[in-house]
Amino acid sequence: MKKNIILFLKGIILGLAFIIPGVSGGTLAVTLGLYEDLIEAVSHFYESFKNFKKYFKFIFPIVLGVIVSIAIFARIIQFGLLKAPIITTLCFLGLIIGGLPSILNKVRFKRIKMSDVVCLLSGIIILIGISFLNTRGNVNFDNIGILAMIKLLLVGLLASVTMVVPGISGSFMLMVIGYYEPILKVITELTQFTNIIDNLIIIAPFGIGVIFGIVMIAKLIEYALDKYERKTYFVIIGFVLASLYQVVVNVFSYNYILIHYIVGIVLMILSTILVNKFFSKK
Repeated sequence: MKKNIILFLKGIILGLAFIIPGVSGGTLAVTLGLYEDLIEAVSHFYESFKNFKKYFKFIFPIVLGVIVSIAIFARIIQFGLLKAPIITTLCFLGLIIGGLPSILNKVRFKRIKMSDVVCLLSGIIILIGISFLNTRGNVNFDNIGILAMIKLLLVGLLASVTMVVPGISGSFMLMVIGYYEPILKVITELTQFTNIIDNLIIIAPFGIGVIFGIVMIAKLIEYALDKYERKTYFVIIGFVLASLYQVVVNVFSYNYILIHYIVGIVLMILSTILVNKFFSKK
């Protein structure tokens, strides 16, 4: 029971990461000690009924936590980013920092090879390169047809990649292609039980794309971890370090308010301690 509660709470944290631009769900999955187990579960749960029963017990409390988190906190996060973006962003920066030791323990830094450095730098360069993409104008779902539904399916596939690969923020990528605010609005309206049919028509192809994408990408990540574990983790560390850079840049892009920085730093320290003490896999 205690294990399920912990998984549920981790799911809540994971759900928050999917809402805030610049914060990676994959990164938090690593820092919370869920990443490898989630990759294994998603890659194999559908292969047999035995596997489904085995992995369902692990996946269900996490997914439930994510759903509850998004349903409850979507509007709160929207409000936080609107009224106190510095505090909100710094708080989530602490969640990433708190799990850094658990990621660094995955590799031994005493014997660093040139290939390790190349993998680390590759992760940093790829993610920082993505951060320089220009944000396009938002799309709208006023008259959604077959073509728009196909686009939503493809957007879901893209979002799934960012959810599985650590360091790449799914919400940031949705913002880049103009789908962040429309999708968040749909989710918010669904939690308020308004325009249910219309919003389900919109969210269904997006959700299908996300599910299929996660399963496919998880297979590739599992293969990489199995065959090239050390190199894969150096790339992941590069992603995470670049992700920290992105979040810090976001913090300094907001209007300077001293009290917000003070409160934000305090919450960042508290969230760092929280993750490191109670949620990070040692």
